[in-house]
Amino acid sequence: MSPRPKSPVFLPAGIETKPDRPGFRSFKTTSAVFYPQRWHRDLLIQATLDPSISFIEPVPAARQSLDSFKVLVWFEGRRRLLVAVRNAIDLGVHASLPDALTLDRSTVLDEPRCSVARQIWATRTTQIPPGDRIRILRELSESPGGAPLGRLIECVRSNDSDPVDIVLALVCSGQAEVEFGSHLAPDTPIRSAARSQPPERETMRATFV
Repeated sequence: MSPRPKSPVFLPAGIETKPDRPGFRSFKTTSAVFYPQRWHRDLLIQATLDPSISFIEPVPAARQSLDSFKVLVWFEGRRRLLVAVRNAIDLGVHASLPDALTLDRSTVLDEPRCSVARQIWATRTTQIPPGDRIRILRELSESPGGAPLGRLIECVRSNDSDPVDIVLALVCSGQAEVEFGSHLAPDTPIRSAARSQPPERETMRATFV
């Protein structure tokens, strides 16, 4: 997602959670993140897939506003407040917030980035056989700079799912990373993911909540 500093979600207080809307969860979220609009979900997907963001934590409804969508993130090792606004003209309103990262809707929906992120995230429920997982991770461990997608699918022996889906499911689980700014191709590099321990909840909330 590569947020722009001062310029890189959720629930306005008036919007209630519903049983059929369990909120967004990923390997980076500390708890379910509720969001009122579809493009906010796209933002959460991209934040999950962005290697520069380590963890995502929802901002309480009481701290939300109707003109923006907020979430706490750890961006490049620092605690930041990520603010998403519908219109670019509103970016300046939130730029003065301490350590804030801001994005507008058009940036989140920019193509092909948005569609590619959706395609990758759609594979998150794909079952990864243990043997395939080990072979792929071993190949990645032997390729510090990353391995092309076309080579990694050769590690898949299972016939239960598309080999590409199995490799991308590893990305969705947090065990691998991929650049999603351009369309997926055989030479798209996949890298082993470096994961850190989640920060204490009170540490995450100390500044912004």
